[in-house]
Amino acid sequence: MFHGKRLAGYSAKYFRLSRLLLELTQSKADGTYRKVLQQLAKLDLLILDDWGLEPLEAAHRNDLMEIMDDRHGVSSTIIISQLPTEE
Repeated sequence: MFHGKRLAGYSAKYFRLSRLLLELTQSKADGTYRKVLQQLAKLDLLILDDWGLEPLEAAHRNDLMEIMDDRHGVSSTIIISQLPTEE
């Protein structure tokens, strides 16, 4: 599937949100969904870019909740967006 980068002993992975959601959808189809969630949970740092640029489907909201639940209190997550400040 994917592998995070290691720097100074920490693992990190960057995703544009749309690509992460696509990977999660594909992993459901090929039966690797739990494995992908476990890999994401093990990362020391997960960076999600382009947050909030388009509405999320219910299934994608659930996927993100699973990821955040697994990571909560255990590892770090950075969420980034380029929305104009008015929005």
